[in-house]
Amino acid sequence: MEPENVPAHLKALAEFVIRHHSDQLRSITLSPDPKLHYPLYIDFAELLDEDPEIAHLVFSKPADYLRFFEDAAIWAHKIVFDELKSCEKRVEKKFIHVRINVSGSPLECPETFPSIGRVRVKHHGVLLTLKGTVIRSGATKMYEGERTYMCRKCKHMFPVYPELETRNSIVLPSHCPSQRSKPCEGTNFQFVENSIICHDYQEIKIQESTQVLGVGVIPRSILVILKDDLVDIVKAGDDVIVTGILTAKWSPDLKDVRCDLDPVLIANHVRRTNELKSDIDIPDDIIMQFKQFWSEFKDTPLKGRNAILRGICPQVFGLFTVKLAVALTLIGGVQHVDASGTKVRGESHLLLVGDP
Repeated sequence: MEPENVPAHLKALAEFVIRHHSDQLRSITLSPDPKLHYPLYIDFAELLDEDPEIAHLVFSKPADYLRFFEDAAIWAHKIVFDELKSCEKRVEKKFIHVRINVSGSPLECPETFPSIGRVRVKHHGVLLTLKGTVIRSGATKMYEGERTYMCRKCKHMFPVYPELETRNSIVLPSHCPSQRSKPCEGTNFQFVENSIICHDYQEIKIQESTQVLGVGVIPRSILVILKDDLVDIVKAGDDVIVTGILTAKWSPDLKDVRCDLDPVLIANHVRRTNELKSDIDIPDDIIMQFKQFWSEFKDTPLKGRNAILRGICPQVFGLFTVKLAVALTLIGGVQHVDASGTKVRGESHLLLVGDP
């Protein structure tokens, strides 16, 4: 796309991306795989300081302006790609997704950051942030995210995006969307072969934490849709903060059955709060006790481990193996990612049967 042909709003977004996120663009450009979907992280607070008008449009009309932002990111990537023409490692990318991080911004106020149980119709269609615990993680699937049609009258080609809300149904425009000086007004469109773009897709369900609820209040849950680079980054049990677009999913059409709408959050940004727990300040005396304990067993660490196990439920005699299993489950492990990108869970599952 030539600079003179770029719409004004797209150019403004691209200039913002280049000005503040050129390092991310260079990293994406130098990544070797052109088929992967790459995230470009944008701080909403930074965007609000730079251009309040665009920030407001991203908040109030995210379905449109996040797509504009991604088009701008692709255009900015092409500019950086041309600047790195002397670098042999540069690879042009087709899939860059803008991820809006609302941390530290006004969007963390209760009106735009409600609990799941307080989500209402007024939150529909705006950029919404929810906090909860993943209680269900579905399998990764593939769905059709875009296809191209051509107007038979003026030969203008345009993308059409299936609607997740209506179970990926495609709605063609009533007339040709070409933005020429003289409107085409064509109504006959032809599907362009090999133009379908598919995406990774995963459904998870998050539930509000019971720790913030009153006595007797039932925790509410909501379905969240993850796409592309967000797929498979969280698992059941993770505490997450999800920013996305609230919409509704229609139930299947059945004769003599009332059609229901289920609220769905289409995720744009996911942050695991498990990782934030390491930032908690630990008192100095606790740190000293930890260091002193292990200094006593620095030559025999397994004896130190056994001393810890004896402190687990000391009123129950023996059962060394059971206590070791419980301790390992509580401590958890480290996730392993092999060369193919397959993730192996580091945490173990524990099943206790009967009275110990």
